[in-house]
Amino acid sequence: MAQSLAAAGHNLERRTVVSVLLFPHQPYASKPYRVLLFRRSDKVSTYRRKLAPIAGSIETYDKSPLDAAWRELKEETSFGPQQIELWRRGAGFEFTDQKAVVIGESEHQVKGRIWKVWPFAFRLTKETVDNDNDTEKLGVQMNFEHLGFQWQNVDDILSGKILDDCVPRLEVTLGQVWVDPNSILHQGLEELRLDHSHGARELATMALKSLIKIVEYDQQTQQYRDFDEWWKTFQRQAFHLAFNGRPSMAAAISNAIATALKQAKAQVGPQSTDFLEKVRQSLAASVTRRGEISKQVSHQFSKFLQDKFRSSAQSQTGEQTRIKILTLSSSSTIKAAILHALDADESLSIELRILESRPLNEGVSFAKVLTEEAQRRHDSGATGPLIDDRLRVVLASDASVGILAKDVDLVIIGADRISEAGDVSNKTGSLGAALVSQAVTDGKAAVVCISESEKIAYPGAVEDHPEEDNEASELTRSWDLQPPSSPLWNKMVTVRNVYFEWVPATHIDYYVCEDGTLSRQDIHQRSKLVSDVMNEVFTVEQGTNISEASSGR
Repeated sequence: MAQSLAAAGHNLERRTVVSVLLFPHQPYASKPYRVLLFRRSDKVSTYRRKLAPIAGSIETYDKSPLDAAWRELKEETSFGPQQIELWRRGAGFEFTDQKAVVIGESEHQVKGRIWKVWPFAFRLTKETVDNDNDTEKLGVQMNFEHLGFQWQNVDDILSGKILDDCVPRLEVTLGQVWVDPNSILHQGLEELRLDHSHGARELATMALKSLIKIVEYDQQTQQYRDFDEWWKTFQRQAFHLAFNGRPSMAAAISNAIATALKQAKAQVGPQSTDFLEKVRQSLAASVTRRGEISKQVSHQFSKFLQDKFRSSAQSQTGEQTRIKILTLSSSSTIKAAILHALDADESLSIELRILESRPLNEGVSFAKVLTEEAQRRHDSGATGPLIDDRLRVVLASDASVGILAKDVDLVIIGADRISEAGDVSNKTGSLGAALVSQAVTDGKAAVVCISESEKIAYPGAVEDHPEEDNEASELTRSWDLQPPSSPLWNKMVTVRNVYFEWVPATHIDYYVCEDGTLSRQDIHQRSKLVSDVMNEVFTVEQGTNISEASSGR
């Protein structure tokens, strides 16, 4: 029987599709929680008159599943970025339906199909009307594929109450993107989403700690007896933290989670009864090791400075080495690297020029941390060599980049993501600092990216990675324009608060990580290795993997 089913499946047509669920702008604002479903028409060949998400095949011209999702939304609802925004993506899955396709007019002639589904969740933007389930005001313009649309309760789908009236596996599609608002997972996602003060490395550590809390909760409830059953659920929760908590920093977060999960799974034997404790201990060890990686990055930066700026004669005579460095905003990685370099070589003197970034004034925060550390070392009993005579800080607005960049030796930037080609996503202002410095120094200033290697992303073009546009109020609240002087302000002016931008690899001279100085070829090879680990850890039903959904492949 199993062989005959396998043979039948082998002959079935395969179809890869996106399945897109639409939610209110604030999906958790009020109960019952709702999702917008569409009634399929008689003009389609599959699942006629069933309630369904927006769905469609991924075509050869679609750059990625997400690109296909946007296209299907536009075709079937007329909605675009003005009306909706991506909320979450789910892990893909496969299933077989022996009666998926109706042949001709008769519903008695059918054929099977193997579906590969990529789930997505979008939500309405603030500008879209959404009052008391009033679908008339949404502005949806359907095409021939649907007869109508209506809000449905999320719980009615997850509980199976209305599944007879829905397309197959709708509860699975919804389950891949919906997170219980009372869960530890939801708490972890919110911590990542709302944290605008820490960088990607710290957020990755936070995500791992959230996973530990999930394991500890499962230990307390003792609801899982089988490792494989538990691992599938845990895998899905890890997926959410990796890719939906803070998409713009997903490279570091997903890399840290995938590596930690691979190591944790290796600790569990085939007959382990204490698998939860073994996974918890392994995750805790991963968190501890992260501190060591940061120290290794700092060590490699010190070595880089010595190799590039310190001659053998200076080493013998103890002559002081003076370096002028331009950076921007605040980075825990750069802070640690600067302090370690001063500690490692007491003949080193640094003039650190910091470009103040707005609206959160991280440059001031960076200067404050450095001066506090210098003061701490003056205090009684403090350890470490004194640095106040060897570190000078110049702080100016980012508009002063042309002035601060004159005669600098290095431009140092961090990274929230490094593409397979070596392009670096970092705080807005990084590209300007690199370009202007190279221009005003006639190319003498070297641009250095200091980063943990976990920020190297899986393969994909830079445009495939999300741009983070944050609340405009962070900027406008300091402008003293409340209310705006002109009634036409809101109509004519768009305020953007973009946190990150890409610096092309052609403008970066060195990449310093915990393993030393990498070349672009090194980064390209590591990106492929990242993809392999992602596919191994986040592979779900029937071999479907994450990198295919998250990149343009």
